[in-house]
Amino acid sequence: MKKVILAFILGLSLSAIGVAALSLCNAKDIEYTSKDTSWDVDTVSDALNDLYKSKGSNIDDSCNNVAEPNLSDGSKLIPVIISDDGKVTKVNKNDPNWYNYCEKKWANAVILNDNAQAPNDNQEIKMTDIETMFVWIPKYKYRLWNVNVNGLTSTGALKQAHSIDIVFDTTNTIEKSGVSCVTPMESGKIGDCSNGEYMTHPAFISFDVNGFWVGKFEIGHKTATSTAQAQTSSNSSALIVIKPSVFSWRYNTVKNMFEAAFYYERDLDSHMMKSTEWGAVAFLSHSQYGINDEININNSIFKTGYSSIADNYQGTYPGTFGDGEKFNTAWNTENGYRASTTGNITGVYDMSGGAWEYTASYRSGTYGSSGFNQASLENTYNSKYYDSYNASSAVTTYQHMILGDATGEMGPFKYFKDGDNVERYHNSWYNNSSYFAEPSNPWLARGGCYTDGVHAGQFVFVRFSGGMDAYGGSRLVLAPSKQE
Repeated sequence: MKKVILAFILGLSLSAIGVAALSLCNAKDIEYTSKDTSWDVDTVSDALNDLYKSKGSNIDDSCNNVAEPNLSDGSKLIPVIISDDGKVTKVNKNDPNWYNYCEKKWANAVILNDNAQAPNDNQEIKMTDIETMFVWIPKYKYRLWNVNVNGLTSTGALKQAHSIDIVFDTTNTIEKSGVSCVTPMESGKIGDCSNGEYMTHPAFISFDVNGFWVGKFEIGHKTATSTAQAQTSSNSSALIVIKPSVFSWRYNTVKNMFEAAFYYERDLDSHMMKSTEWGAVAFLSHSQYGINDEININNSIFKTGYSSIADNYQGTYPGTFGDGEKFNTAWNTENGYRASTTGNITGVYDMSGGAWEYTASYRSGTYGSSGFNQASLENTYNSKYYDSYNASSAVTTYQHMILGDATGEMGPFKYFKDGDNVERYHNSWYNNSSYFAEPSNPWLARGGCYTDGVHAGQFVFVRFSGGMDAYGGSRLVLAPSKQE
């Protein structure tokens, strides 16, 4: 086996990363040497190109390797361009202006209400005609950095967040020591993966897709006109709406959320978001292709698509929250863009604050108050629809992560006091709250709540019972089969 030695250039600031975006797109900041003189490569990107060139991949031109958004022939998905003021316009899927990931312009699509008339190309679509809005997350590899996790770290400084090195590609990584590895895709397992190697994100492997569509906002309640009305225990897909300025659908069991999402659009393999899928979106957000920073909290009271204004202090718990211009602005404003995964209107919203988002991710064999049991979950649904964590998981067993789920990799973790003088568990990425699944609270929720201040963010994970919670909502994902 060829021996590979990697030497990383450390200490890059986020500002420097921004200036050197092209270099990072090409992964040229990593030096590479090989004792095998027959392998004529100088960098990890060269090594990856050598490994995958037979499949038509070339990470030196990663933006040209972005998987084409899958609209699935005959599906209800309509490609759209969203202008800065929020105007939605149908676009031809072959229009070169539809998306450009190297310019942080992510592809968007919508599904219309049943009674809405199908638009022509370049025709505006009224928000009242839209039922759900989605953003395309194309398949990618990412460079591993915190593979070996040992649980809670009680001493020492927390590390700083860094730009996550991502390479778009529709091929899967293979085992090549020092270069790439195959995802173990199992709780607590690292397989043959090591820091510095590239790994295809497991969110794309489990469904065997070249990308997936994620709800642009957390799931809203279609008929609610108040936060109270949006607290409905039901598994009806007819209540799902995904668009800005609606009330988040909450106070539901995980089983109801799971079933409502599953039966929303079976032709598009709709389902409740998993923790690994959350991780795929969060990692892409913190790369050269996304905002590459912490996402602004949605501190409105359970309304989708809002962003806290700068005057609202969010450096402790609880943060500043409320409704109106004193507290936040909408998604289609300059300040509103800061609550998006891209820092512009094309990204995903509500990944910090809003409602807690339950994920289809739980401690193996432990169902809590979710309404599920083994017969109704594992014996009924394919395992690709949920993430199962080690049966011995506890609050600080961060080593039971699934690589790529944005839990254990966000360490080291510390237990310290917040501004309210209460000690809590935090990770190293913006001090986000970090509580792993445990026996009495076996389900993972992500993102935080509108009240959470410093605890909210795209790298938050906390355990819940799985039962009806006034603060708990969810998010929808579409994973249509690969186009032939």
